[in-house]
Amino acid sequence: MAPTLRFMWRVGDRRLRPARRLGFTLVEVLATIAIIGAIGSVASLTLLSALDGYVDAATQAQLHSELSIAVDRIDRELRRTQLKTSSPIAPNISLVGPSSITWNNNYSLSLSAGRVMLVENGGASAILLSDVTAFSVTAYDESNTAMAANLAGAACDPIRRVRVTVTISRAGVAEMLRTKVYLRSTMEGA
Repeated sequence: MAPTLRFMWRVGDRRLRPARRLGFTLVEVLATIAIIGAIGSVASLTLLSALDGYVDAATQAQLHSELSIAVDRIDRELRRTQLKTSSPIAPNISLVGPSSITWNNNYSLSLSAGRVMLVENGGASAILLSDVTAFSVTAYDESNTAMAANLAGAACDPIRRVRVTVTISRAGVAEMLRTKVYLRSTMEGA
């Protein structure tokens, strides 16, 4: 068995006592601050990126919700297009433009100053949707062929479908929806 060394602790003998450190050196403090700063910098960039993503996603969800409600309303209103009294198969559409449509003599949908405006039953114009960057109306005939961009009067008689495309943008986020409305009044058996 190997002999073991034991220290004898004496009150007056400083050589055998282990040295006690009560503080940090300046180098240790600076190194700690540098490491904590680097970790904080990386963490803050990660959090900032996640926050930006959340804000964009929330804005996109809000835009999609507003746009869905407006396009659904447009769809419902256009489906209610009646037939002309003078023709049993012609829809009562009097005017179609690249960004407007007028039907049932006193209903209209148009783009004005970045807003989609709806006029119902000859009443006052109401804002259906704001922050609109693009709005288009396209008419289709029975063979599903796109018709001319501008139609008026009897030229609207062959219309059987109407496609409406709306794009809105807010805070650098854009959302687009499109609907193709089949005019029920012109369908067989209607």
